[in-house]
Amino acid sequence: MRMKIITTFILTSNYVMAQNNDRIIHSPIELKGFSKYLSLIFHQLTKDAIWTFCELRIADLMTDYKLPITALELSQLNGNNWNAEFLYRLLRVNADAGIITQVTTGDENSAQPEQIIRFQLTEDGLLLTSNHFSKARDMIRLVLSPNMEKTWSYFPSLIKFGYKHGNCFEQAFGCSTFEYMKKEENKEYANAFNNGMLAYSNYTASSIVSAIDFSHFSILVDIGGGLGTLLSSIMEKYQNLHGILFDLDHVIQHAKTISPNEFQRKQIEPNRYTFVGGDMFKSETIPPADAYILKSLIHDWDDEKSIEILKSIRNANRTQTEKPITVFIVEAVIMSENKDNWEAHVMDLHMLSNLGAKERGLSGYTDLLNKSGYELKHLYKTEGLTSVIEARTATTQI
Repeated sequence: MRMKIITTFILTSNYVMAQNNDRIIHSPIELKGFSKYLSLIFHQLTKDAIWTFCELRIADLMTDYKLPITALELSQLNGNNWNAEFLYRLLRVNADAGIITQVTTGDENSAQPEQIIRFQLTEDGLLLTSNHFSKARDMIRLVLSPNMEKTWSYFPSLIKFGYKHGNCFEQAFGCSTFEYMKKEENKEYANAFNNGMLAYSNYTASSIVSAIDFSHFSILVDIGGGLGTLLSSIMEKYQNLHGILFDLDHVIQHAKTISPNEFQRKQIEPNRYTFVGGDMFKSETIPPADAYILKSLIHDWDDEKSIEILKSIRNANRTQTEKPITVFIVEAVIMSENKDNWEAHVMDLHMLSNLGAKERGLSGYTDLLNKSGYELKHLYKTEGLTSVIEARTATTQI
């Protein structure tokens, strides 16, 4: 759901379809006339080819093989018997996109180029291996999946009838996104979702850590923190900080069992972090602290639920009323003075379609905070898509 990496790849203004081709195919956003729509179509088809490359774990196969490989050789690895010609044609498009590169000078117009032309992964292609820490493969599989295509097909209905029949995901699958992921048969989708969120956290963590001074706090709780990527990045810089990773029980169990986990990977001492499972809508399960961070969380919910979450954090600290509580809300805040809001606007439609939620401007977040018993203190703009809103519990409690 956090689409910065994906949308930037698909629509980047400098996207080149082939390194050795002087003709640059620009983003449809910057083109005019019929070229805009042709570019949109070709990017869509390229996106489908990259999704297939990820789904088939081709990056893993090529990494294990270690040497440049032909499509025929690749088609027969691990006991597979894939169609080598079709695979070659898929690889050719991924080479155009810079995911792999052709390393031999065979004639692609020969009768059997799948037996002649060898390919190897580029640095970008290495990101699409299953075990790469970026988890880019799972983000691709999540956001560019057939599930998403099916969901978007209901968008005209959403425009016509509003939420009368549910949001787009509910119309497509008969339940909410979160209910869908709880079902045993959808574990693979849930795994892609969690890793997709991890991918976006990996991408944005450094800009968030650079933007905020966390040295004034002793205990920081990451609400809905997933595997702990952002929290561990903050703790890596701020050695005085104790971190609490808070999420649903099954997410926390997964975070704890990964070896090495995100904290171990950054060599953070075990006594400095705690895993806590709970429900952010139940204040009694939320650990007391002096600061909380909510990254890409509030935009998952409508106003009513968002206020409920913020109040729940306040209520978890009712016994510490003399001490102000700080919350950091990390989201793609729509800036009224920013002419380049297209990523936030696209994200807004994505949230509307899948969760019945939205991206908000600063006034929207200020309204949520005021209704939840907080006062806006500062807005930090990071180098990327995200901004950070700092707020503290108001002196007059509601």
